[in-house]
Amino acid sequence: MKIIITKNYSELSKKAAEIIINEIVANPKLVMGFATGSTPLGLYKELVRADREGKIDFSGLATFNLDEYYPIKKSDKQSYYYFMFDNLFNKVKINKNKINVLNGEAKDPQKECRLYEDKLQKNKIDIQILGIGANGHIGFNEPGSSFSSKTRLVDLREQTIKENSRFFARVEDVPKKALTMGIANIMKAKKIMLLASGIKKAKAVKRMIEGQVNESCPASVLQKHPDAIVILDKGAASLLKKDKLLFDREKKNYRILQEENIPRGKRIVVVSPHPDDVSVNCGGMIALLAKYNKISAFIMTTGWRAYVPNKTKEEIIKIREREAIKESKILGFRPYFLRLSFYENFEGRFEKKDIKKIIEKLKTIDPDVIFLPQKKDDHPTHKLSRKILLKCLGIMKKKVELWNYETMWDLFNSGEFNTIVSFSEKILRLKIKGVKQHKSQTKRIAYNIAVFSLAKFRGILVPEEEIFGYGKKAILKDKNIELFFVE
Repeated sequence: MKIIITKNYSELSKKAAEIIINEIVANPKLVMGFATGSTPLGLYKELVRADREGKIDFSGLATFNLDEYYPIKKSDKQSYYYFMFDNLFNKVKINKNKINVLNGEAKDPQKECRLYEDKLQKNKIDIQILGIGANGHIGFNEPGSSFSSKTRLVDLREQTIKENSRFFARVEDVPKKALTMGIANIMKAKKIMLLASGIKKAKAVKRMIEGQVNESCPASVLQKHPDAIVILDKGAASLLKKDKLLFDREKKNYRILQEENIPRGKRIVVVSPHPDDVSVNCGGMIALLAKYNKISAFIMTTGWRAYVPNKTKEEIIKIREREAIKESKILGFRPYFLRLSFYENFEGRFEKKDIKKIIEKLKTIDPDVIFLPQKKDDHPTHKLSRKILLKCLGIMKKKVELWNYETMWDLFNSGEFNTIVSFSEKILRLKIKGVKQHKSQTKRIAYNIAVFSLAKFRGILVPEEEIFGYGKKAILKDKNIELFFVE
């Protein structure tokens, strides 16, 4: 098992959401196994937020719920059917025909279990979310449940009834039976994510992770699963032996963006140190965003220092700005030619007129998101462009989302980026077409070939190294990638 320890319940929920969002983006037709109870509520709130922000699309998913009380009406607020619709399904864009929840109103519970079992055999669950009971149960598989058990009607233990009575007016109101997936059903899931929060779950967590694998603690069977993630807060992890813990040291919490889940309705500014830096460094993402957002580019300098034979300084400036205008029409942004003076003295000093010029534009546009060169980019013009932009934001005390983009001069190392943008061949062609508009530069250096090669190179290596793991099938719809660190 991979064990991730988080500071608190909020961090636990966000970490779980990051993993689920990445999985859905990588495979929009996932079969999800959902759990109920108080522990996954934070996760579901994060997923609802991601849906509203356009970061995730539930429409292709099929879902199966772990369990349901029996007997209980769907309209009962304590039913798991009601729970799922109230906390998730009614709040996201999901195909209701693909939702599967055991029917607590079924006249024949044995028949209901057989029908559910048949569906599970035809739909292998990709990710199963679990909680854990204080006695180690998963689903409603109480201690003593066979590891080979399948979907069935079960009697609930007194401890489980007492534990769940907090959701009911009286302990007498808690149903004494339940319909549940069996342990064998759970173990067939390709990936399992178990969440546990609070000191009350600490003993069960310790038995699950450090105890022997036996049916007296049903959750202990997860030790044998090939891809199980256990996410705990400090309370739930408090009894574990510190030398046995596998902390999430790498912190590779990547967000994967494709056209269906990119940001929408934003005002975006791209900081372009030279006239060609938009297409060269983040042209794929900008082409994607342009369909759904208002994008402006701050062309920080004239770029006249680039070698263009037999041309004067003023002629080079006109050529480079004309090229940027052509590029902007292809990628879909509005260019602002700032012609900052620091490029003229090249001593790293900002004049007040530069700062004033940028602040005026920022106030006019009022961006939500700003793209800029990443922190370790040492190209002098890139470095100064980043520095002056951040200085202006500091003066304004304006908070925006910063997208640090990778440049060909300073590539990200593993762990230095947190956002992976995957785009189609059509978008790649737009990116390359944008680069080619800068003929004064591509005649000098074949930037179009370098840009194409980097997108392909990232598309081959990043999924295996960073997203899915070495040796696994790297399922990603589009095989061209740009990398960002978003803060």
